[in-house]
Amino acid sequence: MINLRDCEPMSLMPEALRGDEQIQAISHALRETARMLLTKIDPVTVYAGVDILPEQIVDLLAVEFRAQYYDTSLPITEKRKAVKKALLWHCRAGTVSAVRELTDLVWRSDSAQVQEWFEYEAAPYLFRILLETDMRIEEEKIEDFLAALWKVKNTRSHLEAIAFKRKINQILYVGAAVQSCGHIIITDVWHDKYETQKEVYHGAAVLNIQRIRIREG
Repeated sequence: MINLRDCEPMSLMPEALRGDEQIQAISHALRETARMLLTKIDPVTVYAGVDILPEQIVDLLAVEFRAQYYDTSLPITEKRKAVKKALLWHCRAGTVSAVRELTDLVWRSDSAQVQEWFEYEAAPYLFRILLETDMRIEEEKIEDFLAALWKVKNTRSHLEAIAFKRKINQILYVGAAVQSCGHIIITDVWHDKYETQKEVYHGAAVLNIQRIRIREG
């Protein structure tokens, strides 16, 4: 397959004409003109070209699509994802898949789980979200997520909890030491008494669990 950006008319010419300087000049001019036109055409495909649109246009598309989760302070890559998902989430609003995709986008995860009440013996129409993320868990971020979740989930279901799982790769060193000392007691009858004392030192780890109350809606 020939890429129009790299195609030169000279490549279609007979071998005898390719050495002509005028043919080479015309071919080069046509190729550069085609590249310029294709560059101008790309941004025109607004809805199909979200990945190449400038940031200002992406912001406008978010307003037009009523993107469920969007913030002008987000990186451009996250903005593009939110705009591309907006119409799909409007079509699939109220489904588990929409909630799961929203969770993955907001918390930059790829393995979020949405468990409904009958899957973990909870009260009817409750659900919880389990996910693994390296992002900082801040109250403002949770509030933004809950506001977006309200637009995606079905009305009868209510979020009970969000369980964040973190994976920390680190090397733990565990050490121990033994201290030994002896005493020899010599009496006038040359009876000796030998005493030995030993102390062992070891390490310990502390488990820290933090709970954050969430408010839906």
